[in-house]
Amino acid sequence: MTKRFPYKVPNGSDLTLDGQTWRVDGKDRDGFLVTGDEGAQTLLTFDRVKTAIAQSKCQVTTPKEREEIIRLKEYTNGLTDITQLSEEQQGNARALAALINVIDELEAEGHKITHEYLNQPIVRKRLYARALEITGDKRLFEGLTLGSTKPRLTEPDSVFPKGRTLCERRETYQSFGRNPVVLAHRHDQKGLHGEAACKLSPWQIKVVLYCLNRFCNPTAPQLSEIYEATKALMPIPEEEMLAGRSHPTIVTVRNWLKGVSFIAQKYARLGARAAKNKYGTGSTDQRALMFGERVLTDQAYLSVFTKSDGTIGAEEIDPTTASPELGENEIIRVWLHLMIDTATRMPLAWTISETAGSDHTFHLLRMATRDKTREKIEFGCKNDPAPAAGLLLTVADNGTATRNGPVYSSQLGLGAAVQTGRTYHSTDNPHMERIFGTFQFSVLNFEAGYVGSKPGDNPGYDAEAKTRLTPYDIMRVASLYFIDEYPLEPHSGVGMFGATPAEKLDEVLELYDGVEAPVPENRTIQLGLQRTVSTTSEGILFDGIPYTSPELNLFSDGKAKKVDVYLDPDFLGTVIVMPHGTKQKIEAKLSYSAYADLTYFQAKQLMKVAAQGKPKKREQSNKDLLEAKRRRALESGFYPDPNCHESYMSLSRYEKQAESNAKIGPNKGTPRVQTTKPGSITDRPKKDPPSSAKPHSTAPQAPTSKSRGGFAPITKSKL
Repeated sequence: MTKRFPYKVPNGSDLTLDGQTWRVDGKDRDGFLVTGDEGAQTLLTFDRVKTAIAQSKCQVTTPKEREEIIRLKEYTNGLTDITQLSEEQQGNARALAALINVIDELEAEGHKITHEYLNQPIVRKRLYARALEITGDKRLFEGLTLGSTKPRLTEPDSVFPKGRTLCERRETYQSFGRNPVVLAHRHDQKGLHGEAACKLSPWQIKVVLYCLNRFCNPTAPQLSEIYEATKALMPIPEEEMLAGRSHPTIVTVRNWLKGVSFIAQKYARLGARAAKNKYGTGSTDQRALMFGERVLTDQAYLSVFTKSDGTIGAEEIDPTTASPELGENEIIRVWLHLMIDTATRMPLAWTISETAGSDHTFHLLRMATRDKTREKIEFGCKNDPAPAAGLLLTVADNGTATRNGPVYSSQLGLGAAVQTGRTYHSTDNPHMERIFGTFQFSVLNFEAGYVGSKPGDNPGYDAEAKTRLTPYDIMRVASLYFIDEYPLEPHSGVGMFGATPAEKLDEVLELYDGVEAPVPENRTIQLGLQRTVSTTSEGILFDGIPYTSPELNLFSDGKAKKVDVYLDPDFLGTVIVMPHGTKQKIEAKLSYSAYADLTYFQAKQLMKVAAQGKPKKREQSNKDLLEAKRRRALESGFYPDPNCHESYMSLSRYEKQAESNAKIGPNKGTPRVQTTKPGSITDRPKKDPPSSAKPHSTAPQAPTSKSRGGFAPITKSKL
C-alpha cells in the first residue's frame, strides 16, 4: 500500500527538481518511479518530493499542462508570459484584455455578442469609455496599433478593431486560459520563415558560411580580407552564372555575422580561457560573513615614470607580456601588493615594491594581523584603518609571490587554510580584480604623470614633464585612499547592498564574534625574521640589535652557544630564542631603548645612515685618523723604518728555526752508545795487539793469558 501523498501528481507528469526534469512513470510504496531526459531511471521518495514542493524547489507539470504549454509556444512562437513582450506589445495586450473584459460584462447583462452588435457606434463608444474606466488609464490607447484603422479625433474608438476581429481575439484569449500573451499581434510571423525565407542559393550560403568560419579564428583576421580571399578561392559556378547570381556581398556576410552569438565570436577569436575570463557569467554567491573569514591577496604591476627630483606616472601592465627593456620615459616598474577582507571589503594590508617576491607577501600577512595606527600617523590619515584580523582562509592567485613553500607553511602555521586560485580564472578572485581598476581610475588617473591604462592612451600628455611623486609618495597616496576614502564609499558588491566597507565592518563585528585573534608568539615564529647567532656574555645581537634576559644569560653562562632567534619586524620589543639541542624557549627583551618605537626596517635604515654619515666630512675624518695613527706609530719606537732591509728579515729566521725544530732523527756525528753484558760490568777491558803485528783473521783466537779477576795489576800508587 502506497503512502498518502498530499499533492496531485498523475502518471506522465514532469517533476523539475534541482534543474533536472523527471517523467513520472508510476508509483510504488516508497515514492515515484521516474525517467530522466537521458533515459536514466530512479526512485524519488515521497518525502523528498513533498519537501521540495513545500519549499518551492520542485515544479509539477501535468500532461494536460504540458500539452497546453506546447500549444501556447507554437502559437506565440515560443513565448509563455506577457513580460517577454516589448513595451508596445504589452500595451496592446493590456488594451485588448480590457476590451474583452468589457465584452464579457455586456454578455453578462444579457446582450448577444455578435460581429454586428460590436460594430454599432454606441457599443464601441461604451467599450472605449468602459476600458478607460476599468484600467484607470486615460491614455490607454495612445500610441497603440490594435487594428488597421488609424484613430480619428472625432471617433477615438476607431483605434481598436472591428467586431469580427474582437470576437476572434476573445475566443483565442479564452481558449488559452485567458493568458494575455496571446493578445499580442503576430505581424512578425507573416511571410516565410527559416530556410524558406532565405533568398540565397545553397552555393551562396556555402560562401557566407566559409567566410564566417574563417573569421572565427584565434588569429583574429579582418572580415574584409577574408571576403576577398574567399571570392578568389570560390569562383562562381556555371549554374549560378546562368541563374544570374554572383558572390554574396560583404554586407550580406556582415548581416549573417550579426546572427552569430557575441560570446561565440569571442570564444572563437579570443580562445576559451580568455573569453571565459573576460565575458564569463561569474558568481554571485556571498563567500564570507565574518571579518577575517576569507582574505584575498593579489598584485598589480605598475609602470612608473619617475625622475631624480621625485616624479611618478603609473599604469598597470601585464608582467608576462611586458618587454624587459624599459620604454620611452619609463624609469622603473613597481608592484602594488594588496590584501582585503571579503565579508567587509576592508583593505587589510598594502605595500609598494620593485619585485613580486615572498617577502612582500609576508609583509601583507604581518600588516593584516596587526594594528595599522603606525601607517595612519605616518601618512596623516584621519580615519581608523581596519583592525588586526585573525585569518581563517587566505585566497591568492598562482603568482610567484604567493606560490611558494615558506608562504604556504607560514599561513598554515597561523591556523589559516590556503586556497590557490587557478591561472586566468578571475572568477576565483573577483573582488580583488575589481579593486585594482577602482584604484587606477579613482586615484592614479588624477595624479600628475599618469600615462593611461595602456601604451598610447594619452598621446598628447607629456608624462615625464608632469611627474612629481616618488615611490614613497605612491605608498602615501595608496594609504590615504585605502584608509580615508575607500572604506567610506558605498559598495554595490555581492552581499554589500550599498553599504560602505566601514559600515559593513561595524555590522559584521556586531553580529558575529569573528575568528580568533592571532597569537603574538605564533605570529612572530611563522611570519617573523629568523637568524642563527651565538650568545655572548651580554646576550645576543640580531643584525646589530641587542637583546638580553636573565634566562638567556643563565643559559649562555658567558659562553658562545648557538641559538635560533625569531623577531617580529613590526615590534622590536622582544624576540623568541630557541637554543640548539634543547626544547627550551626563551624570551629576550630589547636592551637598546632607542629602537623601542621603530620597526626592524627603520632601525636598519637608521644604522645605515649613521654608518654612512656625511661623505665629505667622513673622508676628511679618515685622513685625520690615518695621520694620527702614523704619528703615534713613529713616536712609539716599536715600528722600524719600513725602508730598511733588516725590517723584513725576522720572519725568515724564525721560519728556519721552525724547520730545524721539526726534525726527528739523531744529529750527524753523534757517538754510538756501548753496553755491557750482564755480570761483566766490573771486568777490565782487554788490550788488543797492534794491527801491524797481528794479521787479520776471521778465525777465533785462543786467549794468551789467563785472566785474574778482570783487573790489571796495580803498579803505581793512586795517591
